[in-house]
Amino acid sequence: MGVLKGKIVLLFIISLLLYLPVQAENLDANPTSSRVSVQNDFSEYMNTLQGQIQKNWNPPDFLEKDGHATIMFSINRCGDIISTQIVESSGDAVFDESAMEALRKASPFNHFPANTSKGSLTIKYSFDTSIVKTDNMQEYVKNADRYYNINNHQTALNYINRAIEEVEGDSRSYFLYGKRSKIKRALGDVDGANADLDESKRLKAKYDQKRINASKLIAEMEQSPYSYFYLAHSYEIAGDYEHAIEAIDKAIALTELNNQYKRYRQELTQKSSL
Repeated sequence: MGVLKGKIVLLFIISLLLYLPVQAENLDANPTSSRVSVQNDFSEYMNTLQGQIQKNWNPPDFLEKDGHATIMFSINRCGDIISTQIVESSGDAVFDESAMEALRKASPFNHFPANTSKGSLTIKYSFDTSIVKTDNMQEYVKNADRYYNINNHQTALNYINRAIEEVEGDSRSYFLYGKRSKIKRALGDVDGANADLDESKRLKAKYDQKRINASKLIAEMEQSPYSYFYLAHSYEIAGDYEHAIEAIDKAIALTELNNQYKRYRQELTQKSSL
């Protein structure tokens, strides 16, 4: 039946903000036609670039809702990244950092096509994931949420039951049992709600351990700041703050650009003391 995460969609937004020196840009008498010709020149280039980014993107797998972030980045003629900026955050620090890490791993990109004199290229790139396993599951979950919100709890229960049938006990479906627990509680089925809550916790603990094992192996192989950052989050989700702090300390030691990681360490320290 496949994995819980749907197909990763990396969408290139054609903004192609191409920069020459300011005085040269101002001399462009027909920017619209110029931009069209540039897009034609860069069509094959952009297909290759998209493939490089997609190959190097490993989004977090612990999200309980669809993820979306937009990154704007500039590259020079040699394909080196000269600036990056998150213009639309996913709201999840790990998701955003995974997008930035994909760019770091994918670069340098190819040299610009020989038939363009452009000095740099600025691109808006969308990173999107879906947590759904099938199109049917997506529709069932949406309907369950919609009917729950209008207090039609029996119909909501029917739809969440169908969603759970789609995943067939996959440990990554733990959040669905949490949703069903909430619906059953609203219907007055306390025993059923408690049973689903226990199943949600069981599946989550199972999946948390699988994630820790996988992310630990990747961190030990890559020895990169992001891989230890991700490992720290994996431990945090499982409630293991001691090992989470150890992992983020390794991430901090591997990079000078660690303000975000230092802030995260402070958060972990505060949570561990509660």
